Amino acid sequence: MDLAVLTRYRVQITDALAASLEGEAALRPILAYHVGLADERGRPANAVGKLLRPSLVLFVAQQLGASLERALPAAVGLELIHNFSLIHDDIQDGDRTRRGRPTVWAAWGVNEAINAGDLMQALAVHEALQSGPVAASLLLNATAAMIEGQSMDLGFETRTVALDQYLRMIDGKTGALIVAAFQLGGAVADADDATQAVLRRLGRAVGRAFQIQDDLLGIWGDALVVGKPNASDIRRRKKSYPTVLAFERANGDDRATLQQIYGQAALTDDDVDWVINLMTRLGIQSDGRITVQEHLDDAAQALDELPFSTDGRRDLENLMDYLARRDK
Repeated sequence: MDLAVLTRYRVQITDALAASLEGEAALRPILAYHVGLADERGRPANAVGKLLRPSLVLFVAQQLGASLERALPAAVGLELIHNFSLIHDDIQDGDRTRRGRPTVWAAWGVNEAINAGDLMQALAVHEALQSGPVAASLLLNATAAMIEGQSMDLGFETRTVALDQYLRMIDGKTGALIVAAFQLGGAVADADDATQAVLRRLGRAVGRAFQIQDDLLGIWGDALVVGKPNASDIRRRKKSYPTVLAFERANGDDRATLQQIYGQAALTDDDVDWVINLMTRLGIQSDGRITVQEHLDDAAQALDELPFSTDGRRDLENLMDYLARRDK
C-alpha cells in the first residue's frame, strides 16, 4: 500500500526533530534515544516511529495551501508532546520496553525519566510557538485533554467502565493529539471556523479508529511485531475496548469470574488465557474490527467536505485504510 502521508515528509520531520533536541545538557541524549534518533550510548540510530501526527500536520497544511516551513515547527512540537506522554505513560504503566527497546525509565531510572519528559514538553511548546500563537494554543489545549484522558485511563483500572466513558477517555488520551494534528495543519493555513470544525470531526473519527485498533493489537497482536508483551493490557487490568465490551456482554458465571479476575492484585497466565478465551467466545475481536471500520467510514464522510486535491484525498484514504488493518 502507498502510504505517501507517512513517507513524504519523513526526512524533513526527522531532521527538524533532531535539531530541536540538540544541546549539551545530560537530558538531551535521553530525549534523542527515546524518539529513536540514538541508542543508549548516544550513537546514531534509525528507530524513529511512524511519525503519524507530524506527518498529518504537514499533509493538511499543504493541502490547504500553507508552506511546509511554517507548519514544520508545529509538527515537531506535536511529535514532542506525543513522546513526552509516552515517557510518562511507560512509568505509570510499568512498561520496560517500547518498540523493542528499553523504555527511558528502565534505562535511566524513574526520576530522570520524569525530568526528560518534562523537558520534552517544554521544548514542544517552544517549537510550536514558531508556527504562531494559535498553533501553540491548540497544542497546549490538546496536551491538557490528553493528560486528562490518561488520568481517566488509570482511574478506570479499578472500576467497571461503560462504553461511552471509554470513548470519552480515548477522545482525550489518544484522540486529542490526532485532532490537534488536523487542526494544527488548518491553523497554519489560516483555515476558517467551518473548515476547522470538519477537521476536528475527521480527527476524532481517525483517533477512535486508531485507538480501538491499538486495543485489539494489545490483546491479539504479535508481541514481536507490536513491540510489547502480548496481552499486557489484560495483565494491567486496563479497560481497553475489548475489556469494556467483555464486561458489557458477559453474563452469569462468566461475568462473576471476569469480575473476580479483574479484582485481583495480579493476574496469572491462566487468568489471562481465560479472559482471552471469553473475549473470543463473545466475538469481540471481529466486532472490534467492524467498529474500527465504522469510525473510518465517519472519517471518510468528513473528508468529502474538505477542499483537498484528488491525490491528497486518495493519500489520506490509503492512510486510513492502513490504520484499520495495521499489525503494529
